[in-house]
Amino acid sequence: MDVTILREPWKDLLLLAYSSRLPSKKLAGFLLGRKLVQTYLVQKIFVLPGEQVFTPKLFTETEIKERLQVLGLFHFGRPAGLKKNIKQPLFCEKIILSMETKKPAGLKIYCRLVSFDRSFYFIRPDRLLVEMEEENGGSQFRLS
Repeated sequence: MDVTILREPWKDLLLLAYSSRLPSKKLAGFLLGRKLVQTYLVQKIFVLPGEQVFTPKLFTETEIKERLQVLGLFHFGRPAGLKKNIKQPLFCEKIILSMETKKPAGLKIYCRLVSFDRSFYFIRPDRLLVEMEEENGGSQFRLS
């Protein structure tokens, strides 16, 4: 399974990650887009306070309003903080994108898919691709 993040949502994620005014560790949100045969195509992000991303009603209302699927969650900080809240049927087969910004190391990205086989577990996608813009058209930058 591949995860592809288009240019606009990637720019929005980077802006949030590196904004010094926002309490980024408390920010989270939904990754919106389409699930194709073997690819999750992230077309948009929906920013929320961290504690609201686990609300089933908000999850379904967002899909209806945005007319896109909730493909998963993004948040800033270590992925360990989400693991106990993510292990529920609502997030099965969803992406968990964790971004951590540290000055010397730059940007660390953790991407996992929530799966279930008698219990919940996390798997890495085959590839995480980010669409980057170039002067002569678009290209993709492979992160994993």
